[in-house]
Amino acid sequence: MATAHAFFAQDQGTTFNLKYAWRLLKDEPKWMGESIGSSSKITKTFASGPSSENPDTPSSYEFNSSSPMERPMGQKAAKRKGKANEIPNAKQDERIKRTTEMERLGQCKEDEIEVKVIQIMMKDTSTMSDSQRDIHDKYCNKMKKNMECS
Repeated sequence: MATAHAFFAQDQGTTFNLKYAWRLLKDEPKWMGESIGSSSKITKTFASGPSSENPDTPSSYEFNSSSPMERPMGQKAAKRKGKANEIPNAKQDERIKRTTEMERLGQCKEDEIEVKVIQIMMKDTSTMSDSQRDIHDKYCNKMKKNMECS
């Protein structure tokens, strides 16, 4: 135990102050060396020592180095990344759909207005008074100018 405490103090720069927890957990199956199993890659690596055959296998020196190993992307992060790639396409499709619908509605409104203008211009003026006929002619001329401009 004294040697283990000395190694810990040397590696971490502080004394081991969790002796009470170690005493409670040392006999638990998870922390017993033989119960981890021989199929574990880390157990195989430490049992056989650092191997020169596989350069991707971390050595004990790499575990103690100050640079942490890069972890693979987690499941939630991968889902977020996948959704982030899909969202711009979905938004773009929605924007195109909305624009097309607005153009169609705008064309329908223009057609409605054109029909109303034609109905007003073709209205029978024989039953109108002179002042009504003058107002009608004035607005018909105004509508003609607007239609010529657009």
